[in-house]
Amino acid sequence: MRSRLNILNLFSILLSIVPFSIYLFIYPTMPRNVAIHYNFNDVADRFVDKSSPEVWLLCALSFIAFVIMLFLQPFLRRQFKSEESSTIMESLPGLFTLLITLVFSILGIRFLLEA
Repeated sequence: MRSRLNILNLFSILLSIVPFSIYLFIYPTMPRNVAIHYNFNDVADRFVDKSSPEVWLLCALSFIAFVIMLFLQPFLRRQFKSEESSTIMESLPGLFTLLITLVFSILGIRFLLEA
């Protein structure tokens, strides 16, 4: 069971690195100023330089979410602990970590591809 959690965490960390990889790959072709904020009409209303720390932060959101979920895993394990000790219940913290990391990776990738 412990190896399954490690595999899920490994997938999560690899997934959190994907936005950084895409950023480094498309950096030479990105415009000098990139949109960093959109209003409710989906119109860009704030622009920054493509090498701005804010762009790096948007790429790092998935990694930050992964680290937070990693620290929450012991708490989640206690919450999902059952008498039967089923495999699915024990793997839920790792699955939650993977899901949260996936959501923030998709957000970062979407931002980069629209830049």
